[in-house]
Amino acid sequence: MIRFRSILALPVVITLLVYSGCSDTVVTPPAPDVNQIRGTVTFVDTNFVPSGGSYLIAAYSSWPPTGGPTAFDTIKITSTGGAVNKSYNYTLVGLNTGDYVVSVGYRKNTPGQSPIMSVYGCDTARAQNSGCWLNPPLKATIGASNQSAININMLSWADTTNKIF
Repeated sequence: MIRFRSILALPVVITLLVYSGCSDTVVTPPAPDVNQIRGTVTFVDTNFVPSGGSYLIAAYSSWPPTGGPTAFDTIKITSTGGAVNKSYNYTLVGLNTGDYVVSVGYRKNTPGQSPIMSVYGCDTARAQNSGCWLNPPLKATIGASNQSAININMLSWADTTNKIF
């Protein structure tokens, strides 16, 4: 009789040991990123301005811009093994539902207009003299459920004399 009860109790004890051993390993998945624009900027040249400002990727809710961007991120120009890197990932955060024109520019430390060298949907080969930048065909869209716009990848000049705006 004691053996029978021991045999019945064994699965219960094993279940409790497994349950208590696993209860500390619960992993909560990270919350999805929302209200963001993400992508990669690839520069087609390496004529970066060495000082006097910084390269920015920016999102504007109206275009052409009449004020500052809705969101921006600084592109930190780096080099690997003596060669300047040409591709940089970016993330623009805190955006509301809507359509955004995304651009790459150079913000000078001194007053005056800062040049824009690229606009999403107008690659560097077509944009310089085409007027495409005035009414870009592509926009990054944050939908009604506040999802992110991802893979907003762009080509841009580094040389600010090749500005398009």
